[in-house]
Amino acid sequence: MKEYLKLPLRFDQFFDRKKLPSCGLVDSIYRNLHLIITTAQGENKTDTAYGASFWETDYDIHLDNDSRKELIVDNLKKQIALYEKRLSHVDVNVEVKLAVLKTQSADLPRRKIEITVSGQIQKTLEPFRFQTGLFIGPLTLD
Repeated sequence: MKEYLKLPLRFDQFFDRKKLPSCGLVDSIYRNLHLIITTAQGENKTDTAYGASFWETDYDIHLDNDSRKELIVDNLKKQIALYEKRLSHVDVNVEVKLAVLKTQSADLPRRKIEITVSGQIQKTLEPFRFQTGLFIGPLTLD
């Protein structure tokens, strides 16, 4: 079984001549999709195109939910085609809804996007499914 390096890389282990943490294929794809979704374009200094451009509209109060959904789906399909070539037959489903973010001091009504990526792992032909939820404006992981 091939092993993939876990992100984020911790170079202190490398310099101490220790084995870097690794994971399997499915976990590696999960981690890359999570990173694509939570990285705004321009944040990755070695590849400014990496990441999701929909974060530019995070605070846009004039963007309706259907337009936001379409923007996220289109962007993620493009980014996955570019940066996660281990998947084929990719389908992206996004739901935008109002949810309550519970904090220590208050319950805050916020927009939440639920993202599901499904497809097929090219190497093994196994079905693949990844799901995550994010509160937006500002970003909070669910």
